[in-house]
Amino acid sequence: MEAPTDDLLSPVTVRYGELSSYSDAGTVEVRYQWPGTPILEERHSFQTLFRAPRNFFFRFDEDPAAGSDAMVIWCDGGPFQSWWKATGVHSVHDGGKGAVAFLNAQSPTKDAANLVAPHFFPQAKLPGPSYALIEPRADGDETLDGRRCRKLAADQRVTGVVTVEKRPTILWIDEASGLIRKVLVDTEPGSADGLIDQRIFLIEPVANPELTDDRFTFTPPAGTP
Repeated sequence: MEAPTDDLLSPVTVRYGELSSYSDAGTVEVRYQWPGTPILEERHSFQTLFRAPRNFFFRFDEDPAAGSDAMVIWCDGGPFQSWWKATGVHSVHDGGKGAVAFLNAQSPTKDAANLVAPHFFPQAKLPGPSYALIEPRADGDETLDGRRCRKLAADQRVTGVVTVEKRPTILWIDEASGLIRKVLVDTEPGSADGLIDQRIFLIEPVANPELTDDRFTFTPPAGTP
């Protein structure tokens, strides 16, 4: 299943495709509460670097209170590679299988690995919180940290060949840069009364920064298989 390529979200992907380089620092706040139980709140951090056509680096660091896990995805011009602290495994995704690195990172990174990567690599059709939204619509304007943003909202998004996730999603897109600054993935309608299940991504994007080759390399810790 594919989302339309001529909707309100398409110009966002086009904007990312125009960049010669990109960097960000961000957080993903996870909020979960089953009715009648205390709310669980975690705040994880991540960083993304990109340099056209395919140099890429992403690092996710889990909230220390949740276990201090980490995951890294990188490409220095060769095959995409990944390392996951929890397993200690270093994987080389050669043979045109770079998308596997991002698919494997969905759960460990709370989908942060797939937040902007689908816009840089649209041919890979990666599922992500800000990508493949079904029938996105304008949802007004809002100022975030002094930056005027336009909002796009959708009730569901494509998450696979035949799968759709029915969780309301809102994107905040910086009017000046055209880049995403915030994403809210909300609780699925029809869930248990009082259930809270949210992911809130906050991003500080930088368009066309100077990025040297060494920013796209990573050496897994000694002892990594």
